[in-house]
Amino acid sequence: MTNSSNIYYPINEVEKSILKSIWRVQEFNNNIQTETILPKGTVELIFNLSDKITYLNPTTNVTTNLPCCFINGINFKPLQLIKSGQQIFLGIQLNALGIKALFDIPATELNNTVVESSQVCKSLADLYHQLFAKSLFDSQVEIIKKWLYHKISTSKHFVEIQKLYGWFYSQNINILSVKEFCNNTCISDRQLRRLSSEWVGMSTEKFLLYNKYLSSLYLLHNSDLTLTQIGMEAGFYDQSHFIRDFKLYTGMKPKEYKSANSSVLGHIFR
Repeated sequence: MTNSSNIYYPINEVEKSILKSIWRVQEFNNNIQTETILPKGTVELIFNLSDKITYLNPTTNVTTNLPCCFINGINFKPLQLIKSGQQIFLGIQLNALGIKALFDIPATELNNTVVESSQVCKSLADLYHQLFAKSLFDSQVEIIKKWLYHKISTSKHFVEIQKLYGWFYSQNINILSVKEFCNNTCISDRQLRRLSSEWVGMSTEKFLLYNKYLSSLYLLHNSDLTLTQIGMEAGFYDQSHFIRDFKLYTGMKPKEYKSANSSVLGHIFR
């Protein structure tokens, strides 16, 4: 089996409001490999045709086999996959708004967990069979987009999605305080806290801090800035806050992630 990967990025405002990417990975490993996945601020709907892969839940510390179709909510701790043999994954990567937009459940319900898809949405089982009846990635993307557009257009939150995307993902949240966030969105602190919990799975304060961490992770992976420069660019008050908060989400210091020299953002392979 030849290793390969494909990716599709959203092309219009409707797609961008919840979709980060559609991706496919095919690879083969003769030896057992451990993959540590750091929190990335995204929700993943994953269709799995791989050989046996085990998943270590970071909250319960329980190891289980990955189902053939599952949803991984927003993570605040690293998770681990232990895999060997053939791996075929097809994924739909969403921002946090996608949970409530597509499935009408609060984002907090899927935090730090992997859930078999049928527990959340019955149509995902049918989507799984449609996708793997096709071999071309472009054909699979078209099937996913058709499903997404149907789910979005029939969602009772259809009008809210674009507005919430503008509030939570279109402004420079690294430089905002909660008060500034409220002023920019013209809503009360109480209302913002409710929306933040329901739609992005965390309090407003935690959302702002989490996005500073995500910015620093991106810069560590993609820039040649010093650690001090990265901390400042990501919005941290000082180096000690940067190191402490980065370790809070990853279990490692920024320089340890930098030295891991991973080829994929937020993934460490052993």
